[in-house]
Amino acid sequence: MVKKKDGTWRLCVDYRQLNQMTIKDKFPIPVVEELLDELHGAAYFTKLDMRSGYHQIRMFEKDIPKTAFRFHNGHYEFLVMPFGLTNAPSTFQSLMNEVFREYFRQFILVFFDDILVYSSSWPLHLQHFRKTFQLLNKHSLCVKKSKWSFGAKQVEYLGHLISANGVAADDKKVECMKSWPIPKTIKELRDFLGLTGYYRRFIAGYGKIAKPLTDLLCKDSFCWNDQAQKAFNNLKLAMSSAPYWPCLILLSKALSARHQALSTYEKEMLAIVMAVKKWSSYLTERHFIIKTDHKSLKYLLEQKITTSAQQVWLEKMMGYDYEVRKVDEDREEEEKVLMAISGISTNLLDQVQLTWFTDPQLQNIIKEK
Repeated sequence: MVKKKDGTWRLCVDYRQLNQMTIKDKFPIPVVEELLDELHGAAYFTKLDMRSGYHQIRMFEKDIPKTAFRFHNGHYEFLVMPFGLTNAPSTFQSLMNEVFREYFRQFILVFFDDILVYSSSWPLHLQHFRKTFQLLNKHSLCVKKSKWSFGAKQVEYLGHLISANGVAADDKKVECMKSWPIPKTIKELRDFLGLTGYYRRFIAGYGKIAKPLTDLLCKDSFCWNDQAQKAFNNLKLAMSSAPYWPCLILLSKALSARHQALSTYEKEMLAIVMAVKKWSSYLTERHFIIKTDHKSLKYLLEQKITTSAQQVWLEKMMGYDYEVRKVDEDREEEEKVLMAISGISTNLLDQVQLTWFTDPQLQNIIKEK
């Protein structure tokens, strides 16, 4: 028995042997970051939680005997889908996607049994709320009234605080990070990095800040020193001051020993490939601009391939429609536009000298002296 957040208990059965023999369902689980990005412009939120979500799905008759388990007073079988089955998460997410397919990512987000209805205005939110419950009623699905959060301007969803201002880390999680004791073992350190890593999108240079700590995860290298303590404190400070992000996403990663030996050109190229892969769902079939301060990367597609790594990276970029710009070029273009708009001229000295000859009063003063 496992105690849940609300104080109730959940029966968990050891299905490891059954899971090893089960053909895995590869149904895609939503990416949390992609779901949160859908909330741009929303101001009202209703959060719903399914009542014993898995237990609202009946087992196939022929599969019921496979769920059998032994208790102190006999053997039992599940008539509904239990926790612990390897395909239970995929099955449940597939059901939720099918139920809300018509409005999914329009004004409804679903991550397993967590449902979020979001709208830009109150009248619209009432309409969206009504449609959501019509779908739940149509498919005979029940939600837990005690865990409702109706028409709120700020809610906690998937470990984040959601509001019209944007997305921020959950205050409870931030407090947990701030009060985290100094790790004594690799497991404790891995738990801390796992928690902070979930919110790395909010921290500029997360990979660089956390590198002294991630280095300690290597085999036989856990030795807490001043450098690790400094990184530990800096990471706590960065997490405690993480702002709301309305749309911007930050990405960073500590380089492995093999990648640290690369040239600056190759490191920046690696960063581009990593970023494009990370945000592939946003960039596929869209034209986008890559800005860099490395001049040679501007000619990314024209340069001769000299290493196998470059060949692999360029192959990964081939399916995308992009152009590379040097940061300085954009700045120069912006300056030209601003000068054209404001009428600012760079030959100010020449203009001042010209006024000496065209201004009659100034000419009289010069002659008198």
